Amino acid sequence: MTMLNKKANQNDQISDLPSNVIDAILANLEIKDQIRTSILSKKWRYMWTSAPQLCFDIDFFRSFRHLDDANPVISKTVTNILMGHSGPIHKFTLFIPFDSPFFDIEVEYLNTWIPILSRKGIKYLNFVNVNSVPDEIPYIIFSCKELTYLRFGGFNMLIPPDFCGFKKLLELHLDMLVFEPGALETLASGCPFLEKLIIESCHGFEHLDISSPTLKVLKIVLGDDMKSISLEKSKNLVDFTLDVNGIRVYGLIKSLPKIKRFSVERSFYNKEEKYPYADIIPPTLLARSFNSLEYLKLGDMNLNDKGELLYVVSILESSPRLIEFALYQPCNKDDTSQVSDHSEELQECCCWLRLQIVDIYVAGCPQQAMSLAQFILVNSPVLETLTFNYCYEELDAPKLLKISQGLLLMERESPRAQVEFNHSTF
Repeated sequence: MTMLNKKANQNDQISDLPSNVIDAILANLEIKDQIRTSILSKKWRYMWTSAPQLCFDIDFFRSFRHLDDANPVISKTVTNILMGHSGPIHKFTLFIPFDSPFFDIEVEYLNTWIPILSRKGIKYLNFVNVNSVPDEIPYIIFSCKELTYLRFGGFNMLIPPDFCGFKKLLELHLDMLVFEPGALETLASGCPFLEKLIIESCHGFEHLDISSPTLKVLKIVLGDDMKSISLEKSKNLVDFTLDVNGIRVYGLIKSLPKIKRFSVERSFYNKEEKYPYADIIPPTLLARSFNSLEYLKLGDMNLNDKGELLYVVSILESSPRLIEFALYQPCNKDDTSQVSDHSEELQECCCWLRLQIVDIYVAGCPQQAMSLAQFILVNSPVLETLTFNYCYEELDAPKLLKISQGLLLMERESPRAQVEFNHSTF
């Protein structure tokens, strides 16, 4: 072998990489960069055509902005890539963002693409069009029997009468769908091994009653027309995240199994929209549903309201196994001049908490948050860390020093308890 050939072989080590390493490299590249790998060497010329993962996302669609009529070009590009693909496709993503007004997922495209994906053993399928008026989901998508992950959004959801279910599906993500009556229940019941379900801003049903014995993780971003949530039949649910998105529903949660992790987010555009947490989680649920809780996060909590503050205490009292607790109080300038001291009411409350980690985030008046911190410190004999995060428009040194000293001097039941004080501006 000549010296030139030896040198060429040494410089072309990338061609000798194991196939699993090559697959991993291609899987982490955008589709246009996958194609560009064809210039690396002769061996890499067609390597991209067997990449097991294809992703047409925001960057892909933005690259066609300069075209007056991008729709036929994009659809032909996707079709050609799929037709020219020579190996299995395990993961396929087509995500059309809001800022792509020049392209829609039309049924004729899906009727071409999905059969190809199904023949190539698709397991992870992500079809989301948040760009246009919802169109009816094509029935052909229900023919992908090997799916373990499915996400689709931006469609009208109607289940075909001969739907036999997704027998291998583990994770289902429903995003901005409009459901026909009974479609959600039919879809969920057709996934006998479903472990994770995400429902974001979907419409067409008022009452959500999920009966899935295998479901472990559930996330719901409330739609405008949802009035109740019943989860008692999902016996193995352990992790529940709820974003009420400023929508007010009295007694929203009707039933819960004995979950271990619970996170609640809520956001309001103005003060008038605020309503108590008890409207989301009725107090009658606390005693029977929170006794197995280990992690709790409460967002947008108004501690300056006496009822809200005492409601937090009642949640803690109803959660004897709670280990980690996070609470977020947003800024509300209108309340700072009207804050009353409720520390005496908290001193009258006495309970034994198993809390180990507490994270309190406060933007605005810190008075009631500090009272809550004191309550937790004196009732948590195994507490390890309480972090108090204070954020405001302007931070003055005397005020920061007063908060810091107040936290430092607080009585604590746990000999190991550490109190950390962080501050920042927004």
